[in-house]
Amino acid sequence: MQRVEDTTMSRKKQVQTSLIGERVEEDWNFAKANTSYLTHGLHEYPARMIPQIAKRLILTYSKRRENILDPFCGSGTTLVEARLAQRYSLGIDVNPFAVLLAKVKATPIDFKSIGFDPVGFLIRVESEYEDAKKNGRLPDPPKHIFGNLLHWFKEPVARDLEFLYQTIEQVKNEDIKDLLKVVFSDTVFRTSNIDLRSSRFIRTMPKEKLIEFSPNVLLQFRKKLMAAIHQVDLFTRKTRSIELEWNPDQSAVSVRQEDAREPHIENEEFDAIVTSPPYGEEKNTVGYTRWAKFSLMWLRLDGKAIRESERRTLGAITAANVKEQLEALPSPTASTLMKDILTYDEDRIRDALPFFCDYLNALKEMHRILRANSHCCIVIGDRSIRKKRLDMEKVTVELAEEAGFAHKVSFFREIPQKLIPWTTPTGETISRESIVILTK
Repeated sequence: MQRVEDTTMSRKKQVQTSLIGERVEEDWNFAKANTSYLTHGLHEYPARMIPQIAKRLILTYSKRRENILDPFCGSGTTLVEARLAQRYSLGIDVNPFAVLLAKVKATPIDFKSIGFDPVGFLIRVESEYEDAKKNGRLPDPPKHIFGNLLHWFKEPVARDLEFLYQTIEQVKNEDIKDLLKVVFSDTVFRTSNIDLRSSRFIRTMPKEKLIEFSPNVLLQFRKKLMAAIHQVDLFTRKTRSIELEWNPDQSAVSVRQEDAREPHIENEEFDAIVTSPPYGEEKNTVGYTRWAKFSLMWLRLDGKAIRESERRTLGAITAANVKEQLEALPSPTASTLMKDILTYDEDRIRDALPFFCDYLNALKEMHRILRANSHCCIVIGDRSIRKKRLDMEKVTVELAEEAGFAHKVSFFREIPQKLIPWTTPTGETISRESIVILTK
């Protein structure tokens, strides 16, 4: 693909020529767009695909009532937008917290019809809390869920969080319980001692700030729950009006915990793929499981299951025969950079290389699953290895062509803001995303 520059145009507008000679002008920055409308703002999530991109891709490359797959569904952006666009969708992810969040974001809840009154619920919870506190019956901090819990949470905070967790576990309706778990997760995140400026979410805030830090757990939970109820209610009203016209003959959205390299999906089952995969191994890029670890622990997900989800992330298994695998890697862009770094840091390449092999395997599965003459849309950011920039658009195209896809066109987006800091100990983080359109 040739990129054509036109200095007379607005910087945001991009003029590009595709492989088949199309001249395309698009603005994919969405710099001033609201990216948290409806349920998209329920919970923060790192490297989240913004809904405006998912919506445009779904509307452009699929039709009403068709089946959309997101094999790296993350927080569920594609699933929400597919439902709003009258498409069926399936999202899979290895991260159990992503599966929970995606399900909640894409599930309408009619609070009135099921008899859930959030204000009444909060009044009851706060009354029971005050009674327990007055009578010395607040639960002990659950130190058993992870060993250094009181390093990351002040003891009164841990007691209050445990009280909330036990209260949520008593809720009978599964959709309400899952929503409360997401609100609880957000509360865990915001009342912890984590320094939110840290790129890896593994540092406590500075000592002087920590001394003054005294979060009100129940107030934080109340504020987040009322905001979440409003967001879910708006989403429910929107989807109900859409589905009265659409009348889906099956569940519009499904979410499963699966590995994109080994999905339980038949050949050519989907009409389009819209996804934003990881752009590198968790150890050295965005650690999704690590980022969600406190939430997963507080929600009592089995520790073995957490370790398994980490093991199943792309690139989690260190490479053995580095030189041989580099020679076999069908991406000249990635292999050239890694061969250079290999001359002085073999361990770093031993960590980085497996991601690209796993990414190729996932692309092969996407090709198998996608129907002929359909589109696979991939949103991915650049990365760095030993502070050397790697163009993941080129890498994606090279690996995708090896998997059987043809490259149609790519678009680029400047990222105006994000959860991860711009500069980290390993170098600058991504400031540009590529939107790669592939065809089968």
